[in-house]
Amino acid sequence: MPLPPTRDSGVLESAPAAGQFPFYVPPILLEGDAADAVIVREDSHKFSLGSAAPAEELDTEGELPEAYGTQKLLLTARDPNWLCAHWDLTQEQRREHSKRAADGHLTLRVHRPDRAEKPVAEIQVHPAALHWFVHVEQAGTAYHAELGCRTSGDGWISISTSDTTLTPPNWVSNSTDVEFATLPSETPMAQLLSLANEAGPPNLSLTGALEKLRRAGHPDLPAAHPATTWTADQARALAAVFAPMEVWTVPLSSLDLTGKTPRPLQELPTSPGGNSSPFGGFQAAKSFWFNVNAELIIYGATEPNATVTIGGRPIPLRPDGSFTYRFALPDGQYELPVVAVSSDQTDGRAAGLKFSRDTEQRGEVGAHPQASELKPPAPENL
Repeated sequence: MPLPPTRDSGVLESAPAAGQFPFYVPPILLEGDAADAVIVREDSHKFSLGSAAPAEELDTEGELPEAYGTQKLLLTARDPNWLCAHWDLTQEQRREHSKRAADGHLTLRVHRPDRAEKPVAEIQVHPAALHWFVHVEQAGTAYHAELGCRTSGDGWISISTSDTTLTPPNWVSNSTDVEFATLPSETPMAQLLSLANEAGPPNLSLTGALEKLRRAGHPDLPAAHPATTWTADQARALAAVFAPMEVWTVPLSSLDLTGKTPRPLQELPTSPGGNSSPFGGFQAAKSFWFNVNAELIIYGATEPNATVTIGGRPIPLRPDGSFTYRFALPDGQYELPVVAVSSDQTDGRAAGLKFSRDTEQRGEVGAHPQASELKPPAPENL
């Protein structure tokens, strides 16, 4: 597809609409970007894929198993306030562990190493689940998880414990340091690593070691092309290119991750026999079930020395002035006034939070298990 014609002014008069390709790049943005010609030495080893097994020796039949049965637990951070836990248990292992639990469910606990006496989250997971997303209140914090099952009398049987993971911070870094480095594309990476080892010391980064050799006039490291300083006209032209583009940052839900879009309730099958499938095709009658539930999370922040009340009750603030509360959310109407007053009693703010839940069911729908400590959003439950 040919590019739009170049304009003599070099400034974008009207940027293309979002989603139209290709982009028109004003010539002014390319001024000063000419680089010195380099001679590329052919190195066949750079493109070698190694020895390949004969096609007749490759096993192309069968499917990968759902789990390998190592019983390992992996915990990773999805974003500053969400963790993803994954456990490698076969169906038989999950069934056997669930039988040992008093409630018939595996339980996932998330701990902070600095608060080992009590988990920050405890969730009953479905027997068929192999992973779970867990909300955590504190960003930029270390967590580890433990998968196990509760026994009678508040007993606990541990199945697996994960390594510690760190959630990223949810604030902008105060550091304004920046370092640019240029790696010569004409030099194979193996040769660059060999040169870096010559530069020492061992804790020096690759780019730092190469820059040290470049300044010393090493013959295998050509001088880097000097950085180009952009003019005000170039900056305005670049802003015009991206002006019509809209970038949205939204939290991912389970539907986002699977790519499935829910259909309205009236489009779903309601036959108790379950002969038809909502995803097409014909299936034999089977025992189908569905559980759902909801939680409410209230969070905010103010000056660390301020006084905050929810429903007329004072609540403690973290050292940074933030606070978070989790509630169960059964069907009903709820109202929680939140008030913040400055330490000198001369200023204040207030917000009236109103919530409601009205669950519409088609067929038999159960309540998914929730943490026992969660209560409805009422002042007496703070």
